[in-house]
Amino acid sequence: KMAREHRLRTLFWECTLRCNAACRHCGSDCKVSSSVKDMPSGDFLKVIDSIRPNVNPHETFIIFTGGEPLVRKDLDAVGKELCRREFPWGIVTNGILLDRKRFDSLRACGMHSATISLDGFEEDHLWMRGNPLAFRNAVNAIKMMVAEPGFVFDVVTCANGRNFSSLPQMKDFLVSEGVRQWRIFTVFPV
Repeated sequence: KMAREHRLRTLFWECTLRCNAACRHCGSDCKVSSSVKDMPSGDFLKVIDSIRPNVNPHETFIIFTGGEPLVRKDLDAVGKELCRREFPWGIVTNGILLDRKRFDSLRACGMHSATISLDGFEEDHLWMRGNPLAFRNAVNAIKMMVAEPGFVFDVVTCANGRNFSSLPQMKDFLVSEGVRQWRIFTVFPV
């Protein structure tokens, strides 16, 4: 009875504690090399199969998070299995590993949407993310998503003391790139 009253609409799978960035705002135990092994994809799919009798897969959205989900090499296969089970799915990513080949592969496996992090212009973003590829690769990933007809995505920015005054210019930049959805959050005092 509870399953009918409190329907599951979104399921987040923190699929790894590994990450390729060292974000200042991260409150998790994510590391470049985590001592905690990733949950095997087969175990995750067993969980999905166990909830399937109680949910409408067309109304239950699966989101891969982490760490950085794209460090997992098996996301494409898991996405394909979710698609086969009729669950829509997406990712939350920093974009560092999202090149054209990986994006096309994920799309072919049914990726429905994505959230990408961009914490300001280059200097501020690199300060926040701690990876020298972070800004360039995130902007390139955003451009790929903008150019993908019908692809649903948004950009998320962590407001902080360094980027706060440039948020209006960031909005103009994102609009000029074709971004239609932008969310701002804060975990740092501004």
